[in-house]
Amino acid sequence: MATKRKYQRIVVDDQKPDLNVIRVATKAQLSNQVRKALWLLQGTRKEDQPPVQDTIYITAIENAISKAVIIAEVVRRRIAGIYQINKIQTVQINEEYEPIEEGLVKVKVTKNLASLQIKLTKTPTEQDRKEPGFLEPLPADQVQPTRERNDRQRSGSRRPRNDSQRNTRDRRDNRDSRDYKDRRDNRDNRDNRREDRRDNNRDNRDNRDNRDNRDNRDRRDNRDNRDNRREDRRDNNRDNRDNRDNRDRRDNRDNRDNRDNRDNRDNRDRKDNRDNRRDERRNPPQNEANSERPTTQKSRGAPRTQQQS
Repeated sequence: MATKRKYQRIVVDDQKPDLNVIRVATKAQLSNQVRKALWLLQGTRKEDQPPVQDTIYITAIENAISKAVIIAEVVRRRIAGIYQINKIQTVQINEEYEPIEEGLVKVKVTKNLASLQIKLTKTPTEQDRKEPGFLEPLPADQVQPTRERNDRQRSGSRRPRNDSQRNTRDRRDNRDSRDYKDRRDNRDNRDNRREDRRDNNRDNRDNRDNRDNRDNRDRRDNRDNRDNRREDRRDNNRDNRDNRDNRDRRDNRDNRDNRDNRDNRDNRDRKDNRDNRRDERRNPPQNEANSERPTTQKSRGAPRTQQQS
């Protein structure tokens, strides 16, 4: 892209083609090309147009080939007795580019492109008949001359000549009037339908409003019930707390009583022990004194017994 910006194409003046040659470009309009081909083969009422030709050539390159084929088919269906000869060949195109900046050299580009040449003629030669792309003219059933076609298109604007044409016009008028009446009836029905739809929409809106009111009422009732439930729960929790407090207090009281009893018992035991100690101190045990005394007497009295013997 950068190199293309530095070069400019040299435009060469093309030679004008012959009168019977039609060059088709990619941007060309088909209607203009078809009109030109019909003028060349049939002639026109204008004096400035070229004379009638027996043979014309339609040429196209690359993307414009499809347009050339369409033009040839349309011409063959408008004019009877037209032969078609197709030739596919390659065309060599030379292009020159000159540089915009200094220091660059001219560039020549050669392109080989596919081209199509269609020959439409009324009097083919023997050599044309031997070509592989030779086509016979279309049958008369498939050809519709341009003048008859134009006459048929314009016949609707002419005055009726016969009674049959007048009757057909009257029928058309009746059909139109019927269609108009039917349209009016349909419009009335549409209006009635619209009114019915509006009424239905209103009823639906009322029903929706009633539903919304009911839902709101139910929600309010549910909210009230929830509030009552919450209050009941709070009261129950309060009662439970009071009961717990009372239980704790009772337990504490019982514990205190037990402690007091224990203290009393301990105090009683201590008092009893103190009394026992005092009694022991005051009155030593007699059994020990009695046990000691007889032994001393016996020990002392033994020798006395011996002396008596």
